[in-house]
Amino acid sequence: MNTFLIDYRDIQAPKKGFPKLFSDYSHEGELHEKLANTFFHLDYLKEADYYKHLNTLLSRKFKRSELVELLVRQNRQFGTAKEHIASIDKLDSSRCMLVVTGQQPGLFTGPLYSIYKALTAVMLAERQKEMFPEYDFIPLFWIEGEDHDFNESAKTSLFDSGRLTHVTLDPWKRLPDQMLSRTAMGPAIIETISTFASLLQESEHKEEIVAILREFYTPDSSLELAFGKTMAFLFKDYPLIFLSASDPGFKKLAKDIFYRELATCPHTSHAVIEQSSFLERMGYQAQAKPRAVNLFYLNHHDQRMKIEQSTADSFTIVPEKYRYSRHQMLEICDDHPEQFSPNVILRPVVQDHVLPVFAYVAGPGEISYFAQYRKAYEHFGLSMPFIIPRGSFTLIEPVISRIMDKVLQKTGRPNLSRKQIYHTAFHNLRVLQKNAISGAENHDFDTLFDRTEKNIHEEIEALSPALVKLDPSLEQVLAASVRQVEKVLAGIRQKTHRASRRKHEELLVQLEKAATGLFPEDIPQERVVNIFYYLNKYGWKILDDLVMMLRAHATESHIIMEL
Repeated sequence: MNTFLIDYRDIQAPKKGFPKLFSDYSHEGELHEKLANTFFHLDYLKEADYYKHLNTLLSRKFKRSELVELLVRQNRQFGTAKEHIASIDKLDSSRCMLVVTGQQPGLFTGPLYSIYKALTAVMLAERQKEMFPEYDFIPLFWIEGEDHDFNESAKTSLFDSGRLTHVTLDPWKRLPDQMLSRTAMGPAIIETISTFASLLQESEHKEEIVAILREFYTPDSSLELAFGKTMAFLFKDYPLIFLSASDPGFKKLAKDIFYRELATCPHTSHAVIEQSSFLERMGYQAQAKPRAVNLFYLNHHDQRMKIEQSTADSFTIVPEKYRYSRHQMLEICDDHPEQFSPNVILRPVVQDHVLPVFAYVAGPGEISYFAQYRKAYEHFGLSMPFIIPRGSFTLIEPVISRIMDKVLQKTGRPNLSRKQIYHTAFHNLRVLQKNAISGAENHDFDTLFDRTEKNIHEEIEALSPALVKLDPSLEQVLAASVRQVEKVLAGIRQKTHRASRRKHEELLVQLEKAATGLFPEDIPQERVVNIFYYLNKYGWKILDDLVMMLRAHATESHIIMEL
């Protein structure tokens, strides 16, 4: 299995590239150090910070018994392997910590990056245990079931006959802004599975995959529950556990953060805005937009309603327009914390208040978010965990590898390596296509025609003196003949190029196929393609291969893996 590493900074095309902040943060050097010192509490590249953070977590008090009970109950519901559930008991000890990652539920697990996040968390927990054998580190996947973007979660994509095809679940009896954790998928999921199955090619794994999806994705199940069960099945051989943050029991553990946000708002927003201004002065773009109140209110239909701060000491629930004084809102929070839900600003603060998080595995966008949160953490008396980039892959199928071999032949640069070909493709795929097509079209024909034309001119020039001496009028005849010969050669050259282009139309088609495989719809495959497309074709072992690559290369570069 061939693998190649590409620096994130070399993936330049706007849609295909990674945010500048992520690229700079992921690359060891002066920019990383400046970002880590300015926007984060810890630097994952500094060994001293690991001991510092261990001591911080040891000194903090967590409601570990309640957390263990909650996690055991939830993971039994998700069908997590018994040995992994048994490991949760370790969290009763202050010497047990978590490596956390997370994502909102996705249809049939959604895009590949959810799998990459989980695998990275598993790998990092292993690595921390090797570094600190006297401690325990458990990888945990936070399922963000309170997300209300159904349209984003209810679709997935896979390749069919070389083209990206989307599969979408239509909503069933769903209200606007209703949480994913409380929304049943309804009868449409049966047809959605059939559509997805029809797009999977026949293989020895297809029957098992379809059976798994039909078992977990049922009409009466929510996307969150089905997602958790599917992930638990995929990771049955890895010590990954899962957490649903929509659980009322979890909300009780998070109540202090909700209460402080309501009591002190809009302080959190001011803290984020202040940090964001530092970010923008350094030339980076602020991603998260804070609100005066960084909480949603959950009504009796499980809809997430915005909380507006009407005056200094009053709130309005939008769009229902219920008004509460600050005192009333604090009373509701104290008695019913399950009626509140953190937004993107407050979610990580809640996470690190409730959980003993040693490190958080973040995607490119999340790292940009976290860079805005340092002062918000400080407002709640917390320190940020290590923020570590997730693993990032492009999976190269054999048909694409063969196309790359043809490209190497056609570029006219036989010494160009496969790694250089991929580097060019990820830096600017159109340049690679142009070079390959140019090499295929021109071959050596232009050189041959140029040499032929030059030889004819030389022979005619040699013939001219004798003919003119014989008859001066032959000079004009000779010149006219030269122009005629040039015209004929130009016509032949043009027809030759057209014939060459026709001959290499197949290469053009294959290059477009390669482009789709690398960057479907012009964005990285990890953001759109579903893992079951690859599991169906290449088997369950692909998860082991991905972990092996992460163990070897960690997350310092984008990994190209030929299957």
